Amino acid sequence: MIDLETYGWNDYFATALRELALKSCVPGRVIADHGSYLKVVTPTETIAEIAGALTHASEPYQLPKVGDWVALQLSDHNKAIIRAVLPRTSEINRKAAGTGNVRQVLATNVDIAFVVQALDFDFSPSRLERYTYQLRQSNIEPIFIFNKADKSLDLPAKLAIVKALNVPFIVTTATAGEGIEDVRAIIQKGKTAVFLGSSGVGKSTLTNALLGDERQKTAAVRESDSMGRHTTSHRELFVLPGGGLIIDTPGIRELQLWGEEEYLASSFKDVEELASQCEFRNCSHTKEVNCVVLRAIEQQVLPAARLESYLKLKNELRATAFAVASLSAKQKRQRARRLRKATQQDEKLAADSELY
Repeated sequence: MIDLETYGWNDYFATALRELALKSCVPGRVIADHGSYLKVVTPTETIAEIAGALTHASEPYQLPKVGDWVALQLSDHNKAIIRAVLPRTSEINRKAAGTGNVRQVLATNVDIAFVVQALDFDFSPSRLERYTYQLRQSNIEPIFIFNKADKSLDLPAKLAIVKALNVPFIVTTATAGEGIEDVRAIIQKGKTAVFLGSSGVGKSTLTNALLGDERQKTAAVRESDSMGRHTTSHRELFVLPGGGLIIDTPGIRELQLWGEEEYLASSFKDVEELASQCEFRNCSHTKEVNCVVLRAIEQQVLPAARLESYLKLKNELRATAFAVASLSAKQKRQRARRLRKATQQDEKLAADSELY
């Protein structure tokens, strides 16, 4: 029997819904985002739209995403209006693609995050470092999945690089079912996991293997460079046989970071530990005499690539933080005006519906 508990409903969300004190609202979880509409379970599947007041009162990252628990006002014809988003236990963010400094939420209320890379042309330690930072920023410990092991000619060398990152990993060949049970064992009943990674690495194939059914479309990658075709076009949450949930996501071409600089320490403990021994607190670790970090690189104790990644990510986070802090008060005033107008429209719509 599929009930709300199957989808991860618990006392935390029940308390949050009661505190909202919204009349005639029921809980639901967003399981798919199709752009123009959302699919929500109550546990019956229903199509939902977002209330105008909620849209205009919220920043884009605060609006309902796949994984969110929401307060729903049900109506006829299997449709519903989302009146509020319940407080999240976690959210996975990134800086949205493009030139703007906008926060984008990839998934919410996630317990486990699998970062999937293919052991062919997609393998990238620097990208793994990015994901590790972003997930730990969200208090989620990553687990790496290295798929397509059958296509790797230098597997031991790649795994030696990965071990230095101190993140647990699983090696799979999803098309042959190898490693699938190791993945399944991690996703306990009521827990939500997500697959993250580039297009073509096998996220949808892994999802199908866990489900035991071809629910997600898959496509072959180009032989020349193993680039995927972006088969998965939207985020969707699935219930696994025996319990547990998995969110499949479209391929991420570039993971631009969003978060606070201080969280880099948990992803670069080796660099931070050396940096703490530098003579000057503001050492840039680029040219200073007697810099402990630079000395460690000279002595081949620390790989130069680790310091390069550390400095690159630190500069990226600082640049984004500065840009976000510069948001104008004018934008806030405009949002307040839109909220007042939307609230008036929602109140009129609610009054009209009561007449019928």
